[in-house]
Parts: sequence; C-alpha cells; structure tokens
Amino acid sequence: MPIDKHGVAAELESSVETIEAYLDDGTGIVERYQDAFQRLPEEWTSEKIRDALQQASYPGAYPTDEFDSASSLVVPHSESDGWENHEEINEWARGILRDVPVMAVDGSQLPPTTEFNVPLAYVQAAWAVNYHHADGRLDRGVDGRLLTPDEITQESEDGDYRFVDSQLVGHHRFEYEGSLLIKQLVNLAAARDAGDIEHTPIVFYDGPLIASFANPLKPETRDRYISTLSRVIAASQHHEIPLVGYVAGTSATELVKMTRLLLQDEFETDRVIPDAHVLTELMSPWGDTTIPFISKRDGSVDALQTTYEGERYEFRDDILFSYLNVPPGAGLDRIEFPGWLCRSDGPAGYDSMYEYTVEIVRAEAGVGRGYPEILQQADSDAVLDHQDRQQFHRIVQRWADSNDVPLEWNAKALSKELRRR
Repeated sequence: MPIDKHGVAAELESSVETIEAYLDDGTGIVERYQDAFQRLPEEWTSEKIRDALQQASYPGAYPTDEFDSASSLVVPHSESDGWENHEEINEWARGILRDVPVMAVDGSQLPPTTEFNVPLAYVQAAWAVNYHHADGRLDRGVDGRLLTPDEITQESEDGDYRFVDSQLVGHHRFEYEGSLLIKQLVNLAAARDAGDIEHTPIVFYDGPLIASFANPLKPETRDRYISTLSRVIAASQHHEIPLVGYVAGTSATELVKMTRLLLQDEFETDRVIPDAHVLTELMSPWGDTTIPFISKRDGSVDALQTTYEGERYEFRDDILFSYLNVPPGAGLDRIEFPGWLCRSDGPAGYDSMYEYTVEIVRAEAGVGRGYPEILQQADSDAVLDHQDRQQFHRIVQRWADSNDVPLEWNAKALSKELRRR
C-alpha cells in the first residue's frame, strides 16, 4: 500500500510549531560560539587549554601544536576566491590530482534468506583505485563471501533453539570491508616501494574512524568494530599510506564541548550545538578547512589499539579531525585521520603529510561536486539491489539441486516467487 501522502502532510502541519522551535536560535547561541571560536587563538595557548581541561575525561577536543601558530581556527583556501563556476574547480582539482592514486572501499549485503529452510546471507565489498593518469586508469574489483547459518544465527538464552539475527550480517560486512581495505592499502604500499607509482597514495574510508556509533552495542560486538578500525588505522601508520575517514554532513560537537568547558561562565547553561553550525559562516564559500584537533570525544577513541605486523599501536590521543567546506553538500564535512600525518614531512611543496592529504581530499570532493569521487565510485560498484537478491536465491536453489541438499521454500515465499515469474 502506498504512503498516505495526505496523512503525512497533515501531521507536518500539526507539528510546525514544534519543528520551528527546534530550529529557532532565540539566544543567539551560534553567534556567541562564533565569537568564542574567533577569540580562542588570541586568548589561549595549547598548553593553557590542556591544563584547563585536565579534570575532564572527555572534553571534546585537545588542540594540536598547530594551534599555537594559528591566528584563526579556519584555514582559508585562497585559490578559490575568484572562482565563479564548477569548471574552474574541476580545472584546479585535475592539476592537484594528476598522477596521485586514491583508493576507497565500500560494502553492501544481502540479508539472511527467510524464503528457505536454511538461513544464508551474503556480503560483498568493492574497491577502486583511481590513478588520475592522463590515460584514465581506474582499477576496480568486487570481493564477497557467503555467510553460513552458524554465522548469522544465535542461540537463545535458554539454549532451546537458534534464531536468525539480521544484525550479524552488518557486523560481518564491516569486518569484511576493513580487511579488503587493508589488503588494497598493502598493495598500494608495495607498488610505491617498487617505484611503480610516483606520488603518495591516499586511502579514503567512508565514515568515521571514531567508533562512537558502536557504543550502544553489546561489548563483544563493539569490540569487533573497534578491532577492525584499529587494524585499518595501524595499517595506515605501519605502511605510511595516508588514511582519511570521510564524514559527509557531520553533526559532531567536539569543538563546542571544548569551548563550553573553557568558557563555562559564558556557555554553562546553553545547549550543545554541532560544530558545523558555528563554523559554516566563518568560512569562505569553497575549500576552507579548520586546523586539526585531537578528538577526545569518548571512550571509543581510547579503545583504538591493536597489534599489527608484530608492532603494538595505540591511538588514545592520536585520532585527529578537521572540518571541510566543499559545497553544494549541506553543512560541513569532516575528515578524521591518524596523528602521524601531522608528524610526517609531506611531499615537495607541502609542509606535512597532513597538508598534502587535505589538498587531495579537497580536490577529490571538488571533482565529485561536494563528495569525493572515489567514494562515489566504490559505492556504485558495491551496491546490491532486489535483482541481486533474486539472483542469489536462484544460485542457491541451483546449488542445492545439483548437490542433493534438501533446501525447501516456505509456502509464502514460494507463492510470491511464482507470481513474479
């Protein structure tokens, strides 16, 4: 049955005052935070900020060394000041990206089958490397794996039966994406070391490196996400391949929380608002970033630790973030990255590997009209749709028939399948 359009419209009309109240800023809180953000580099040093925040376990953010030499939290992208159309963005971006390999991985999944008497699921991940060569070289591939009943079912608390847990598919998919990203990152490192690529590659991770999203999950499930991210970040540092977690349209609040703690007399009774709401109007129309900050959001940052290739890695105070303004997407985007980028020298023309990475990210987002093109490519290659699900069912049925596996359709599913033929 289609959606009740008139009912939705009526509900919206009856809720207009509630929604307007949510959006209303009668206290001028955005302007007051903007003023505070602008005053921070003038009135504070990184040492004074850390001293002031030392009693707070998770104060939102810590400044990096760059804070002490900055006159503003915003780093302008002056090249864009005179641009008037997207073709000028493209022309600039093509020059920045020429012969720089960028890589991304994205995944998709088919949920557990309920049509058969045996639950099965499938996850796949697509990878893409754009070398930005004049000849248009783009390497890409798709890998996948079948999830068997023991991987997507759980035992009941009393142990009397097993049931399908659809969430387990997402957990396996996340781990599978992470393992494929590491595999491709290692391949890029080997190509660089062999001299097959000239410029340092950049690896894009579609989403945050800070696993706050996993905090509400069961401890054992949360650990799976933390472990995967820890290994991805460690691989980046071990092989010295820059990694960027890209978050489009972020609502993170680390800088606001930090400022609120520093200036309690001014903001103690005010609500916490997203950093992006404060920063947007402080930035020019295209390409500006913020200086990097260390994330002190919550315990999910502290938990990022692993052993990789025999070495121990901990990222307790070593996951950084910056904000990026690349319209036409709504609001600001956020990039998260390991701290080694700020500590490492960059290629010729760049003071640090962080500065180089930000420039490549900015250019990729420019070519992609507000969202990195390489992430769009990986997403389009990875997606599984309803037709793929039907094809999966047919493959499973043929396999069962050829191997004399007693696979049976349930009556409801069989009825639907026969009607669609």
